[in-house]
Formats: sequence, C-alpha cells, structure tokens
Amino acid sequence: MLHDVWYAACQAADVTTDPRMVTILDHPYVLYRSPANQLVAVDGYCPHRGCDLSIGHVDNGELVCPFHGWRFDKTGQCTRIPANRADTPIPKRFRLTTYPVLECSGMVWIYTGNQDINSSELPSARSFATFPELTDENWRGVPFQQTWKAHFTRVVESVIDVSHLPFVHPEVTGTDVDPTVDGPEYHVRENVIVIHPTPFAPSHPMEPVHPEQTSTAKSEIELRFPNQWIIRTPFGDHGMMCTFLTFTPINDHVTQIFGLALRNFDHDAPWLDDFHIDHTIRVMEEDQRIIESIRPKIAPFALRDECHVASDVPTIRYRVMLANALEQQSTRRSSSTQITCRGID
Repeated sequence: MLHDVWYAACQAADVTTDPRMVTILDHPYVLYRSPANQLVAVDGYCPHRGCDLSIGHVDNGELVCPFHGWRFDKTGQCTRIPANRADTPIPKRFRLTTYPVLECSGMVWIYTGNQDINSSELPSARSFATFPELTDENWRGVPFQQTWKAHFTRVVESVIDVSHLPFVHPEVTGTDVDPTVDGPEYHVRENVIVIHPTPFAPSHPMEPVHPEQTSTAKSEIELRFPNQWIIRTPFGDHGMMCTFLTFTPINDHVTQIFGLALRNFDHDAPWLDDFHIDHTIRVMEEDQRIIESIRPKIAPFALRDECHVASDVPTIRYRVMLANALEQQSTRRSSSTQITCRGID
C-alpha cells in the first residue's frame, strides 16, 4: 500500500479540541485542534505505556495522556512528566511522531508518509493538490461518505471501469444500452487519468441527471493518482454538476470513501443536493455489493493473473502507476534506513 500520500481522515467538523482517533493503513492517529484552531496529527498511543491518547484531553494546547499525565506539545515533544521532579530533564526521544495535516473542502487530510525521509527527497509528494472545483467558492459541495469492506485497489478501479455499467446499474444506464465499449476514450498526463465514458454518456450512472441532449460537451471522469476521483457532467450555460470521491484505506480489508456532491448553479435549491446524493449513494451501493465479492481481494499486478480486454486499459494503466509508485516508495524507505543505520554506527 502507498504511504507517501495525502488521505482524507474525517470530516473537519468532527475535529475539535477533544482528541479524536482515526485509522489509516492500519496505523492509529490522534487528531485535535489547538486553542488557536491549528490542526495537529500525532501517533495514537503514548510512548510511555501505550495508552490510547484519544481518551486523554487537551490542556492549553498540549495533549495530556490519561494514564500518567504525560504532556505533549504540538510538535509531539513530551514537555512534562508529573512523576518526575521538576528539574529532571526529559529525553528528546520521549515524543510522538507528528504528521502533516490540513483542512480542505470540509475534510481533514493527513500525509501518512515516512516522516524520517528528508522532505527534499520528496519534491512534490507533500504538496497537497486536488481538483479546482473543491476550492472554488462558486461551487457548492455537500458531503457524504461510505465504508466498503474491500481493498483500496479494487475500490479505486471500480470508478474507472466503464464496461460494467449496463450490468451493475441497468436501471440507470437503461437495459437497451449497447454494452460495446468504444475505446474507452481516455488519456494520461503525469499523475492523472481522464476518461470520456462513451457510449454510455450521458447515461453514466454517477451522473445525477442527464445533461441536455443538444450539448456537445462530454461527461468526463478524472482520476488524480492515487486516490481522488471526480466526474463532471455539463448542464449547458456553463452549468456543471460533479461528484467527487476520495478513497482512504483503513486497512487491507476496509476502504473509507469520502464524497462531495458539487454544482456551480442553483445554490439555493437544496432539493438538488438530496437528489444528487440519493442517486449517488444508490449507485455506489450497487457497486459495493459487487466489489466486496471480488477475489482475490487485492488487484494483482501480473497481467497473467487475470483476463483482460481492451476496455480494461484505464485500470491497467492505474495498476502500472501504482506499481511504479510502490517501487519508488520502497527505494526511498530503503535509502532512509541505510542513512539511519550509518548514523547509528
């Protein structure tokens, strides 16, 4: 699994001055806000005796362990051990690992990469980037989320696979749709895969309503590697409705999906939000039933381990991108370990 990634952890409104535990890639993190509303993300358990820090509290911006009262500042450094005399020095290694954290589009995101790696070795990995619709004030976004009991790879691949649409979503695409895939039309640039889901557009099931039949604009799916996805649906007169999803691996068996129902028109029409979200959840639940049934649970990298056809090209490209990213991550971590070992020697 990829660690050198920004993953959505929870809704921003759920993070307060009370510590909150979240799990990503089987690793526990504690999130909280300082009195100045600064987000802090640290390891979830106290280095002293392993107590769950989310059942502690924050006092004057410091996280306090409920077991022995050890205090940690926003950098993770232990600042006080009540059982020690006041003049007893605290070793620098008595600390919590801290993680880059930010708030964007109503979600809290954590960068889960190896914090021992020099940031200069990761020229762009720690720079958070997302789709422009999420940060443009002209767009209205309403959040939703789902939890699937499926591996991250299978969940992500499901949203760039267009050939399943008439079979998994017949009520949306129509039972008389020709299942033949023309292409699909797609292109890749750097860390992005863009797909135009013909011939099913404008009947792609993630679209909340059909765009105007007279429009020449195409629906567009865009995947920002490795875990952000959006579908854009034109509505004429520069109107656009989008569905955004981002995928967070809780562990090898569970993936959390955070979503936004977005549009740049009729902001004062809440019924459009209800329609969009209800439609999207219904379609995603149809996908969920299928994806949770797939074996092997983890998508294999070796092409010979599955049967592939031309319409599978976007998912194959994703696997190539993932394999390359995993190899680069492994190289960085091996290099970091060698540097650490030399330092110890």
